Amino acid sequence: MIIPDKYKSQGYFSRVTKERTIRKNKEYQYRAIFSIWDGQKWNTQSNTKGLTTKDLADEWLEAKVKELTEKGKDIMLNPETVKGFTEAHYKPFLRDHKKIQYEQEFQKLDVICEFFEDKLIDEVTKLDVLAFKTWVLKRPYKRGKGEKKRSDASANRYLSRLRGLLNFAEEVGKRRSHISFKNIIAKEDPKQSYISFDEFMRVLDACYEVPKCNRWKRDRSHLRLTLIGGYTTGLRIDELRHVVRGMVKTDHSRRIGVIKLVMKDSRNKIHTKTVDVSTWLYDEMEAAGVFERADDEKVFDTTNYYNLVKDLFRRAGVSDDVTFHTLRAANATERDTAGQDRESIHAGLGWAKDSNVPEKHYLRHQDHHVIEKGSPYNERLQRLRQHHSERTPE
Repeated sequence: MIIPDKYKSQGYFSRVTKERTIRKNKEYQYRAIFSIWDGQKWNTQSNTKGLTTKDLADEWLEAKVKELTEKGKDIMLNPETVKGFTEAHYKPFLRDHKKIQYEQEFQKLDVICEFFEDKLIDEVTKLDVLAFKTWVLKRPYKRGKGEKKRSDASANRYLSRLRGLLNFAEEVGKRRSHISFKNIIAKEDPKQSYISFDEFMRVLDACYEVPKCNRWKRDRSHLRLTLIGGYTTGLRIDELRHVVRGMVKTDHSRRIGVIKLVMKDSRNKIHTKTVDVSTWLYDEMEAAGVFERADDEKVFDTTNYYNLVKDLFRRAGVSDDVTFHTLRAANATERDTAGQDRESIHAGLGWAKDSNVPEKHYLRHQDHHVIEKGSPYNERLQRLRQHHSERTPE
């Protein structure tokens, strides 16, 4: 939004804008914009609830103008506050260094600023952090048409971002004390859901079934390559979405290869990754005509994957807890069972060598996996018993 120069003399700008129309009720939704002129540039905020009614937008703006009148411009722009430090220093740091997918993390920071507002960042205590955790857990969020309460796992993501903010302030000398989050961030219970090889094959068979009662009345065969890609490589759906033909390097004589993935922004700070292409995946790529595509063409189809894959799992009789991400856990577990070294498994998953995340969250050994992992020992016992029986006279 371009703010006219005539508002500079006033020192602030406020306006309620129409966002879009709800077609059924023919009503508008609104967003409140509030901006302060600091002498060089406009510092803009918008109501954190996003799309809302005009009354709520006006109410939010009135509160902002009242706050500006009571506290003054200097306080509201003070970089020593949580909000000021976040806007002036922490967000630019994340953006410039591309430590994370900062656009998504900025949403968490906006929620943090909403709670702490103009509290000095050096005065944030452990009690304040605990109060923030309670507030976040009680704060509902929208999912589809309804509202849901946040889980401990969701609250942990906000607490982790708050910890990063406070630690960064400490590093640059804006905080004198350190807050330990050891007893604040709850321990997450590792997921137990798993999809066996037989179940996965049933899912692939379901790809060719045509739903009888569905507006999308054709099979899901185009998802077969994507499912096999997730199961055999362990790549996340957002990583598969970025794979193009030019990233696939193959040895056609041996019918294997690698995917050299390059992403501008990645969830866990790793922007490049190399994973192996198994013969099974090679065969599927060949059947789908991947090797005839241009270097910039996508390899995997991830369009509307969530609903389609969920439907496939349901029709294949797989547990409701299984998601596409479970394929990543299945990949890690099968590789570990096959005896692949942990270092290469960590590299494929995108974790550091000494990380304990794969062991806690991705290796989900079932009974048959335990039997397979114990097979070398079982074979040794059998050999020892055989040698003993040969040496011992009847």
